[in-house]
Amino acid sequence: MRPHSSFFLTSLCLPGALSNFLGPIYPAPRDLTSSDSLVAAGWKNLARKFETSLGSSSNSALSQLNDLTFSVGLFSTHDSSAERLQYHHTAPEIANSATGTRKVDGDSIYRIASVSKLFTVLAGLIELKGQDWERPLSELFPAFAQSLRERSGTVDPVYDTQWDAITPRALASQMGGIAQYGAPWNTDYLTLHALNTSDPLSDPATYALPPVNKSDPAIWPPCATLEGFLHGSCAPGDYTVGVSSNPPIFLPWASPAYSNNGLTILGLAISNLTGKSMEEVYQESIFDPLDMQSSYSNVPPDSELSRSVVAGVYDQGFALVNGISTPSGGLFSTLNDLAKFSTGVLNSTLLTPTETRRWMKPVTHMSDLHYSIGAPWEIYRYEHPDTGLVTDIYTKLGDSGNYGSMTLFLPDFDAGINVITASSKTTRSAQTLFLIQQVVDVILPALTNQAARELARNYAGTYVATANNLNSSMTFVAAQRGPPGLVISSWISNGTDLAPWLPYIINARSYGLRPTISPLGNEGQMVFRPATTPTEPVRPGNPSNLFTNFYQADQFAQLGQATYAGQYLSEFVFDVEADGSVSAVTPAAWRVRLEKRE
Repeated sequence: MRPHSSFFLTSLCLPGALSNFLGPIYPAPRDLTSSDSLVAAGWKNLARKFETSLGSSSNSALSQLNDLTFSVGLFSTHDSSAERLQYHHTAPEIANSATGTRKVDGDSIYRIASVSKLFTVLAGLIELKGQDWERPLSELFPAFAQSLRERSGTVDPVYDTQWDAITPRALASQMGGIAQYGAPWNTDYLTLHALNTSDPLSDPATYALPPVNKSDPAIWPPCATLEGFLHGSCAPGDYTVGVSSNPPIFLPWASPAYSNNGLTILGLAISNLTGKSMEEVYQESIFDPLDMQSSYSNVPPDSELSRSVVAGVYDQGFALVNGISTPSGGLFSTLNDLAKFSTGVLNSTLLTPTETRRWMKPVTHMSDLHYSIGAPWEIYRYEHPDTGLVTDIYTKLGDSGNYGSMTLFLPDFDAGINVITASSKTTRSAQTLFLIQQVVDVILPALTNQAARELARNYAGTYVATANNLNSSMTFVAAQRGPPGLVISSWISNGTDLAPWLPYIINARSYGLRPTISPLGNEGQMVFRPATTPTEPVRPGNPSNLFTNFYQADQFAQLGQATYAGQYLSEFVFDVEADGSVSAVTPAAWRVRLEKRE
């Protein structure tokens, strides 16, 4: 890194040379639901568009959702009423169903497909010890150890999975490099043809595949049966034997590869290490603590059938038994329960705040600049059209059979969105993603604009010293140009006008003060630091200044350099009340509390 002193001296001649840091643009909004809230207004407009387009002869783009049953809702850790911002649409398939509910609402039970993976990883974080996440799978499963022993000294990285290098953490992060499915859920044409010899699409001869010795037991995984697929009856030991010989997709930790198989094995690992069934793990670690009384890791009992969303054939869809693959995609829940789960995650109800922040971070990138991968997060990097700033959306998508879902966390706003869908039509998957896009396109800008409004209302204003007869005051205004945030319009410190010295204190001429440390609850101290503008940002598709612009585009390398007696010159600490109002500010290095003048 460039030395502190030389950078500080030279940077004084380069105002505005720094970029923005990762994190919230504004303090998280407190009001999502009042008649004055821009979020509530955006939601109302979106609901009105749904009402106009669905169940009618409308030709709008939204009308394609008419055949999709769905439930959509918001959540916020600051405004509990946000959970009442819901919209439900019952497609004709469900409205006319002979089984289950005929009208969906917040208590309707859906399959949530691969959103189950989020529950599995969280349960593991709660139940397992830190060192358990780094244990090789060959230590946890005899079949994997046996596979390595059989290849002792001759492990081929092309054809042999290195089970001694894959850990539970690798599985949670989709970095194990293992096959997406294992028998009975994989697509093996030899097995499929044996189960249905009349289907030419599963006949190896159709594809001119060479003959194999069908009497060789090595090519028949123990769970490769239709019975296992329909009833989830594959035993854990048989399953691991079956997948132990699967060739790898990548080497461990080389590149992300989505693997339902990996989350199935992770569930088996959690069960082995805790001595509990996964049903017990979900119930004890998540469902009970969060009061999720309508969530299940098995097919809900008959008493819940009246509120179950049954798309297609009951026992081949909704009531399909997942067995050992439940950790990958077999949970059931409701929109109201998912709101409890989501706020529990953001509130760090089940983990410590530090553990939550560590969990909600990328593990690796994808090849597209807009997507990253976590454990098991799918992270969408939303670029705001008006500012170019980035909001990371931490999600988990569920997409299986007749059911789709996604939970979307917006940590910068302490809020998010849950979506659950159902349809037996082949268009369900595409329609689900289209629905999610429509909601995000409305709600994310509304959250941003509401947060900007609350910043101006709560933080902007004049703050004055009330002790020791100091002639000290500061006035903050909301930035009208340049980086968004707060701007200091005047600053008197004990009679000295500091306005001429602001470029040196802030280390830039164009800046916006943004939050970097937020209170753990609804009140406390909120720390703001300046985010500045790069003089020549790196543009997508143009890497010509990728390296030469490092110190301009990566403000993280320059934070917290200039101090006075150990306190940062450019740190401003606001006192925030429970209702979101601000009562005072302390410019840290000046060690004086300035109270807000009403």
